[in-house]
Amino acid sequence: MINDEPAAPVPSNGGDDAAESRSEERLRDADEIEKAMESVTRDSARLHLQQLVTKLRKEGQALKRVAASASAAAASSPASPSVGEKAEEAPAAKPAPLPPVADPPKRAPASVQPPRTAKYQSFPTYQVDLGGYSSPTISIYIPLNGIGKHDKSKITCDLKSTSFDLVVTDFEGKSYRLLNDNLEKDIDAAKSKYVVKPNKIIIKLGKVKGEYGYDSWTQLTAKKKKTKEEKSDPSAGIMDLMKDMYDSGDDNMRKMIGETMYKQK
Repeated sequence: MINDEPAAPVPSNGGDDAAESRSEERLRDADEIEKAMESVTRDSARLHLQQLVTKLRKEGQALKRVAASASAAAASSPASPSVGEKAEEAPAAKPAPLPPVADPPKRAPASVQPPRTAKYQSFPTYQVDLGGYSSPTISIYIPLNGIGKHDKSKITCDLKSTSFDLVVTDFEGKSYRLLNDNLEKDIDAAKSKYVVKPNKIIIKLGKVKGEYGYDSWTQLTAKKKKTKEEKSDPSAGIMDLMKDMYDSGDDNMRKMIGETMYKQK
């Protein structure tokens, strides 16, 4: 006997909705932090917050791709027949397996850095001036005859709070690199720069100013190499920074940071 009752609805899989919701949460967190950055005056604090915004956006985009893939797979699955239709239909052959869902194309990086390969060699020589106790900068002089006439797009210097990386490519048939990722102390990247002179390059590393003046350096490179644990968990430093900002901020800042830290936990 054919059953005339309507077929029960097939429960939907809410995994893609959950992924979409988590994606929107992270993207909204990133937008809120970017708005709050307008009131942050310390360059190092802005740098840490920008790293957190980048992390949240990456997670949000990844979750959005998961939701898109789940939706595409659900749309391509055949609808389940009703009970009456099953009674009338002859046994059907097993459906062919669905083709794999292709991953969305990866986005190109915002900026292309020169490749760090073995083709680079060390500069012939360089000198370091650590400056006095009250000096705001450390100066590094890299002599290179005729460098002032070289294509400026082939001279780059990546300055970060814990390192600098100077690269000169295709200069008189050679490419040079000077990298230091183990500085004795952190630097103020916002106050650091490099200048190309006719026959030399000068790197100015901005010292961090503390309560009693600028940091005193005894050498350019730290004697002890930083451990993997100190380098592998940047989020720990970001969370500490956000806690300090929460303690010293106004009510709006505390509300925004409190909600963000709660969601991250």
